[in-house]
Amino acid sequence: MAPKKNVVELPARKEVKTKFSPTKKNSNKFNHAYVTGYKFGLLSLTLKKGNNMTEDAYFKDFIDILEEDPSVAEKLNIIKIISVRKSAKCNIAKTQMNGYRNKQIIGMTSIDKENDPEFRKVWAENIIAFLNNEVKWKYENTFRFRADLTKNMNGKSGGTLDECMLDEDIGGFVGAYLFDDVESVKQNSDIMNNIFSDMENYDSGDTILTINWNNWNEE
Repeated sequence: MAPKKNVVELPARKEVKTKFSPTKKNSNKFNHAYVTGYKFGLLSLTLKKGNNMTEDAYFKDFIDILEEDPSVAEKLNIIKIISVRKSAKCNIAKTQMNGYRNKQIIGMTSIDKENDPEFRKVWAENIIAFLNNEVKWKYENTFRFRADLTKNMNGKSGGTLDECMLDEDIGGFVGAYLFDDVESVKQNSDIMNNIFSDMENYDSGDTILTINWNNWNEE
């Protein structure tokens, strides 16, 4: 006779209705927009992933629209999408954890408008409204205005161009939107001081401007 197997009786399973356990929702469901004003009426808008100031929100679908339909950029007063400069002391772009450069949306006040908080917020919110209402996103995206990061001096935007742009874009912007003659700019200390806050940049300013003067005109 075969030996008996040890049989262990399992307790009856408790009858419980299946209940879905949802993934915990992120408490911050918005991407944030930050506006900054600089000298010469320059405007910058950065789009950040939630409260993370180092990571850009996804906005490639918006860039595609600007490239396909220039009238959108004109309507929203956008002149270019460029890299964010790390600091005035070094001509290096800020980068994200994924290795890609941080980007900023660049605009400019019209001659008859002041680069003041009211104008900057209206400019930013017009772009945000387009992002939220007009773009068909590949991934769900919602933006809202978070803050104005402008550095003010005597009630006016105090940020110089080398605090915002790489050298290649400084020369391109000044040559395309501000002045016709590079020599007259290089010889004007007031203009040069508004372009360059770092003394090494100021000393190299004539070379920076000359080499990059037509960068934006050639595109």
